[in-house]
Amino acid sequence: MANTRPPFWPMARRRLGATIAATCLLVFAGMVVADPVSARDVRSTRQYGISIAPFWQVGEPDADLSRLCRRGRFNQRANNALYIGYLGKANPGRGYTGVAKRGYNLIDPTGQAEPDMTYHFFNDGYSNCKVYAAPDPVEDPAAE
Repeated sequence: MANTRPPFWPMARRRLGATIAATCLLVFAGMVVADPVSARDVRSTRQYGISIAPFWQVGEPDADLSRLCRRGRFNQRANNALYIGYLGKANPGRGYTGVAKRGYNLIDPTGQAEPDMTYHFFNDGYSNCKVYAAPDPVEDPAAE
């Protein structure tokens, strides 16, 4: 009883090694070919800026868009993926607004977003969501 291994063992061992090698190759090829993970997929956020002004002065409050926001019809794709932080006594509690615009981080199935406008969301996803609309800054040709 010197050899307890079945006679097919060397062949099974070669197949197992080839299967493991092929699996590793496919996994590695998938990692190389796959698209990079976007910020939205990993739920990371980026800070756009900091302000000491009250958050409600970031733009004009828009009652219609705020109503749509509360109904889930005008929202950020990734909540606060890009945001502005607000500091100081005028900003108690949650002092930040998420930033979105047409073509960037915006869910707008009814087509309410206007070009050249940036939308700032306070408490997006909550029943007291508020949307503030701010026109994009116009570039001064003399500054170049």
